[in-house]
Amino acid sequence: MNNSKRCISKMSPCALVFMALIVGVANIDAATETATPSPAEVFSTLPPIGHIALSPDGSKAVVLKALADTYHAAVVDLQTGKSKLVMAADPDQFSFNWCRFANQTRVVCSIRKYIRLQAGQVGAGIRWYRDGRFIATRLIAVDVDGANTLQLVKSGITEQGRRLEWNALEQDNVISWLDDDDDHVLIQLARDHRLYPSVYKLNIYTNKLKRVRRHRESVFYWYADQQGVIRNAAGYHRQKQQFRAHAVTDDGLKPIPLKGLDNDVPPQFVGYIKDGASALMIMRNGLDKQALYEVSTSDGRVLDTIFADAEDRFDVTDAPAVNRVGQPVFIPLYRERGMYHWFDKTLEQEYLALKAQLPGSPGRVRIVTASRDWQSIVISTSGNGTLPKLYLYDRRSEKPRLVMLSESYRDAKSEWLSDPQPVTYTARDGLSIPAYLTLPTGVPTKNLPTIVLPHGGPYARDTDRFDSWVQALVARGYAVLQPNFRGSHGYGSKFLRAGFEQWGMSMQDDLDDGLAWLVQQGIADPKRVCIVGGSYGGYAALVAGFKSPEKYQCAVAFAPVTDLDELVKRRRYFVTGALAIARIQSGELRDQYSPLQRVDDFKIPLLLVHGDVDRRVMIEQSQTLARALTKAGKDFRYIEQPNGNHHLSLQSHRREFFLAMDEFLDQHIGRGRE
Repeated sequence: MNNSKRCISKMSPCALVFMALIVGVANIDAATETATPSPAEVFSTLPPIGHIALSPDGSKAVVLKALADTYHAAVVDLQTGKSKLVMAADPDQFSFNWCRFANQTRVVCSIRKYIRLQAGQVGAGIRWYRDGRFIATRLIAVDVDGANTLQLVKSGITEQGRRLEWNALEQDNVISWLDDDDDHVLIQLARDHRLYPSVYKLNIYTNKLKRVRRHRESVFYWYADQQGVIRNAAGYHRQKQQFRAHAVTDDGLKPIPLKGLDNDVPPQFVGYIKDGASALMIMRNGLDKQALYEVSTSDGRVLDTIFADAEDRFDVTDAPAVNRVGQPVFIPLYRERGMYHWFDKTLEQEYLALKAQLPGSPGRVRIVTASRDWQSIVISTSGNGTLPKLYLYDRRSEKPRLVMLSESYRDAKSEWLSDPQPVTYTARDGLSIPAYLTLPTGVPTKNLPTIVLPHGGPYARDTDRFDSWVQALVARGYAVLQPNFRGSHGYGSKFLRAGFEQWGMSMQDDLDDGLAWLVQQGIADPKRVCIVGGSYGGYAALVAGFKSPEKYQCAVAFAPVTDLDELVKRRRYFVTGALAIARIQSGELRDQYSPLQRVDDFKIPLLLVHGDVDRRVMIEQSQTLARALTKAGKDFRYIEQPNGNHHLSLQSHRREFFLAMDEFLDQHIGRGRE
């Protein structure tokens, strides 16, 4: 049978039941909302499924299900449609990161937990943690019926007068799920050393730990194959400020030279083939762009180039999906739009046939999770005027089924939706800057109120994937520009390094030059422009307020960096802090482009929002700025979100931020559409 012409059946009754179970809890405020909710209200809701993973045989799924302000863990029987809530989050104490099946009947979840630091623990004396709370990760296991819940690493309890027991802050780094062992996983854990992790075999039913590889100085990552054989290690030499890679032998560690290993990113071992003799690695190999290579696990020799961007314009950044014997099935590449390079040609033909039937725009039909045999696959779609959806593709029968599992933002009107389009413009120094431009539908695309939306990181990148911030803005009639300014990831080492020591400088100029291009094109109304961003993007919004206030009528900053010197001081506590600090300019230039030091020069209205337990950018960054703005008599509004983190994880926080931003933008630049 030609797989590319397989018939895909319609939705089954049990799938309809499943969809109702999942989607029915998405809109938790439906009873109190108006009959026609605003875009801010719609796009601030949590997607009904925040995470999904299939069981090894594909008959079940574990999902993070939106309910009562956050996500909770549920197991769904995909044959009957029955759903079971197996663990509930408590936003005041912990929330979920992810869940997956360790075997067919046992689920393991990672949680973010607030803990109280004790005297002598790392961070206890750092003033940023004066409220005593720190975010730690923990692993919890539970049966698929909700029974036998167990924290997988026991907490050490300090006895009176005894030495302080150390409990590792990060406890969710599973390095092998041991496909052939249903009772155990391999985990790396900084348990017998506060910095360097050892490797343990962990029983997921009894939480017993057995150490199998002792920590080694400068090793932060251990890599094992699917059978649990530890093949390689990687780390960072603090004195020499170098990333390093090693082969793991019976006698210890053997350094392996990797051509072109630089200090932009650590070595990335992403899989093993040929019975562990070869590793799949993402690295630069002496070139500007990252690619996927096959290397010898024993000496690091490059044996083959598995995949590189044929146009030599983009990095390979994402790990390949592999089958149960370690062979790659496909690897993602994000050019202007996402694509897959397929190694499994049969599955490629089926994917292309599916893609032709599904509504998502090019690059936005993605594979999310698969069963161990790849006979059941979950696919996400968005674009072409449609909302984000999840589908189950079941290949087991003669006529494979395609079943819709969930749809996000169901109250959105079709005329609100618009797809980001890749564009490029030229910066003032001649550098070509890639970006995404999203224009509202149904209105003239000239002289629009405009939002410049720089991404966080700053060493990250924007793509054309569905973004609730963008869609909430274009629904109101704003044009939205997302520049991938110099320093953005994914465009090669030269482009990345062009952003080093350029905070608020040429990276900021790239944003202003993008706005100038929009004005020149006649798209942006230069008298109705606001800059909006979170994290580094929030920092950039603040810099615009004193560096180029004549170009912007307002600024919105969520969880921004406001004091570069304080950021540098905090980075010194981290292992790779020296590398991070080296990317930020020093001396007078650091003060010159630090918003806290430029409060007197701030000239546009500001909306400032920050969560009080943000541990990525500390709340003190916004608190000190708010006090300084108040003293200087500046026009701003400050919202501090209790129990809020860096990612607006709670729906109530998203709603508060989106509504405040909607009102603020309307007040200062108006809307392009009611």
